[in-house]
Amino acid sequence: MDPLVARDLCVLVTSREEKWSMEIKKIYANDDEKGTLICEKCGKTRVVDLSDFKNIGKPLKVKCSCGHLFFVRIEVRRFYRKNTNLRGEYIKISNDVSKGLEKGVMTVEDLSRTGLKFRTKISHNIRVEEMLRVRFILDDTQHSEVHKGAIVKWVTNYVVGAEFVDFDTFNEANRTLGFYLMPR
Repeated sequence: MDPLVARDLCVLVTSREEKWSMEIKKIYANDDEKGTLICEKCGKTRVVDLSDFKNIGKPLKVKCSCGHLFFVRIEVRRFYRKNTNLRGEYIKISNDVSKGLEKGVMTVEDLSRTGLKFRTKISHNIRVEEMLRVRFILDDTQHSEVHKGAIVKWVTNYVVGAEFVDFDTFNEANRTLGFYLMPR
């Protein structure tokens, strides 16, 4: 194992045989391919260049100067994704009026500025590239209600991934989501 960063927090590439018995934390790479390591034992932080590691496909071992060892997995996303458990509903939009509308109850399992992953309670007929209208209630202090249009990107059984159609537009829904998704 070769240290990749020397000083307070040292990143080590794990060998193939090494088992990861500890919890693996996610570290998010920003647009400059940098991420922040935080030692959960002593609180030391270090910004590191992740460009050489973003496609490594396995956890990285980090050793802090305080002696604490922990593992991180690099998450390369344009925007932070928050795990959630939010109630909501979806409506499948169709240009073909003979097909009718499909409505259903959903639970939003994760959320980002650009999209969401949700689980339906019953089977559905949602397909990739279809347009949905989603509505869900945030678990913020105001219990904000969010209405968004989304295009389905992937479907597996009861779980659907969709991208918001207007995530770059300045509007009330996007402003509300932006505040909700701020790291705390």
